[in-house]
Amino acid sequence: VMSMSLVTISNAAFKDADKIDHTEAVEVMSALGVINGMPDGSFAPAGNVTRAEMAKMITIIMLGDIDADAFKGTVTDLTDINGHWAEGFIKYCYSQGVIAGRGDGTFAPNANVTAVEAAKMLLVALGYDAELESMIGSDWQVNVAKLAISAGLTDGLNIALSKVITRDEAAKMAFN
Repeated sequence: VMSMSLVTISNAAFKDADKIDHTEAVEVMSALGVINGMPDGSFAPAGNVTRAEMAKMITIIMLGDIDADAFKGTVTDLTDINGHWAEGFIKYCYSQGVIAGRGDGTFAPNANVTAVEAAKMLLVALGYDAELESMIGSDWQVNVAKLAISAGLTDGLNIALSKVITRDEAAKMAFN
């Protein structure tokens, strides 16, 4: 955390820097390679984050800069990730219990991730036990919301946890 606070890179390199609300979070997460800019030089802060992108972000947070191919041999029962660009990241998160899929054998890697889903992934990555903390079952969203608030993941964010998370918000939540 202390080393992250020392990272100071201007997001002025992003051509849409004036549209970024969580500047420090975006700067730090970008500098660490957790979330990248777009090929056109923008950050696209209002763009949605997919479940696959969130799996990549969490893998980078947990392990640093690592290639997705490092996890290609990891076995899962997820039926819809083979050949996906984030297959290795998804497999790593699955192997660590960070993600569990949709409950029907799929992960839906291209679906947008909600703030509560992102919070659950981050909480498990931080060491919370999904089963012990009741982050599974019918009340999982309520329990995740409570834990996310108490862990400070939502500090500085004014979002409904049921809404799709933006790139700017995901950077802030990961930064928190």
